[in-house]
Amino acid sequence: LSQFLLVFAPPPPRCSTYHVPTPRPRPRRTSRMAKGDDLLISANERAFILTALRENELRVDGRGPFDARPVSYRFGPTDGVCEVSLGQTRVLAVVSAKLEPPTGARSNEGTVTINVEFSPMASPNFEAGRPGDKASELAVVLERAIRETGAVDVESLCVLAGRRVWHVRVDVHVLDACGNIVGAASLAANAALLSFRRPEATVSPDTQRVTVHPADVREPVPLALHHLPVAITFGFFAEHDGLVVVDPTVAEEMVTGSHLTVVLNVHNELCAVHKGGGCAVAPGEIMRCLHIATQMTKALTEELKHAHGAWEERRDKGRVRRHYGAQAAAAVNPDFGLPGRGDHLKRGEEQ
Repeated sequence: LSQFLLVFAPPPPRCSTYHVPTPRPRPRRTSRMAKGDDLLISANERAFILTALRENELRVDGRGPFDARPVSYRFGPTDGVCEVSLGQTRVLAVVSAKLEPPTGARSNEGTVTINVEFSPMASPNFEAGRPGDKASELAVVLERAIRETGAVDVESLCVLAGRRVWHVRVDVHVLDACGNIVGAASLAANAALLSFRRPEATVSPDTQRVTVHPADVREPVPLALHHLPVAITFGFFAEHDGLVVVDPTVAEEMVTGSHLTVVLNVHNELCAVHKGGGCAVAPGEIMRCLHIATQMTKALTEELKHAHGAWEERRDKGRVRRHYGAQAAAAVNPDFGLPGRGDHLKRGEEQ
């Protein structure tokens, strides 16, 4: 019977054997990775940066230790919008205003708020959603430099005391994070505040009614700014005492042991100071950084005002409103038909 079963019994079904891998435990993220410092730098690059600075006082991009990268401004297309490029670092600032009831104890003052957003396209370290540590740190530095120092005259933002004031909001968007984000963000915020114009609002003396006039009826009003705070960032290296660089790149930021951000204006007034990292800095080094930052602040402020003046000229030319018959008269007199001249009325009276 056993032999009969072995001969006539059907063969067992053929099945494939699959190897199920044993799940490996997920590595725990260290404190360095939790802060978002996922960018790595090789030991050779680190040694090359330090050797070039220590022996030749030269940086990877050809600059000296206290040379800043070139700055370019792109205003528009509307008022209160400016994109700043500090080397390869790009930051966009947008300023908006809203007429709302006053908040806080002082009913005759407006408010200025700053919002910072890091785009995921700027760096692999940034994630969409709630702001990280770097975004919170940047927002704190900008609020200390602009709001707490009174850079914007908040009393001029009052329309009707106790009822209506202007709330100005500055949105800072980091587009490319290639080092010294604080410096580029401060320049972008200042440029956006300079180019911003709020609508003119009037109050009826009889009914206390607030009327906001559109831009085609009345010219918008620029903000009253007391000063322009500019942030200058220095990087210190833990391996070598006294080795300092200004305006560090993203590769140099990964090598530096700590950084110092100094916010000054053209009046040599210290607006804010922020230090990060665990590397100790001597008091003499801080004083030297303040002296260097004073000279750089004046140069950057002059460059910013020059770029803003060029934007205002283009803006005024684009907003010129021609009167009837100006196209025909412009061939003879280019200034014919400008607002307020009344040339077309004079020509009609002569006829």
